[in-house]
Amino acid sequence: MNPITYSLCQKSGIGTVMWALFLCVFPPLFSDEPIDLSTAGATMTTSFHVPVETRYSLDIKFEFPSVDARIRDQIVGDQYNYACRGDIHYEEIPEIHRKGFGRPIPFRIVIRKSSDRSIVFDRTIVSLCITSHIQKEKWRMIGPLPLTTGGYIAEITNLESQLDLVGVKTTIGLYGGHGK
Repeated sequence: MNPITYSLCQKSGIGTVMWALFLCVFPPLFSDEPIDLSTAGATMTTSFHVPVETRYSLDIKFEFPSVDARIRDQIVGDQYNYACRGDIHYEEIPEIHRKGFGRPIPFRIVIRKSSDRSIVFDRTIVSLCITSHIQKEKWRMIGPLPLTTGGYIAEITNLESQLDLVGVKTTIGLYGGHGK
């Protein structure tokens, strides 16, 4: 997607038509990058290019061995809540609203410019609950990343070992959005 198409997709009239015709498809900046959640300190590093200045969604996908394993899972969770996309601490969420969240999973996100390796984003973000699921897979948002046009290097580090996810494949992706 280029800046002109992106701008048109944001307009109320023409944007709606363009979305309906799938002209506003925003391919991931990167996807299916493996990360080991069983080891604290495991890091995934990848280069990518941002074509349009906007907020991008850094997501993690959990692929379970079977649909039954996904349904039985209590670590990733099975409920979405308003806090999943916010910048709120787990402890600040009333316990009644945490039901079905699963386990908080902290990540350190460092984004550098490719050109000079200067840091443009360096933050610890705790992923709290699922945002979607289908078949054998669940997704969680790690957090939004505001990025400008250019080349970058992402370094995503798992900060706590998640030993109860044996047999679950985990990958990271950076997406331009989740719909209009």
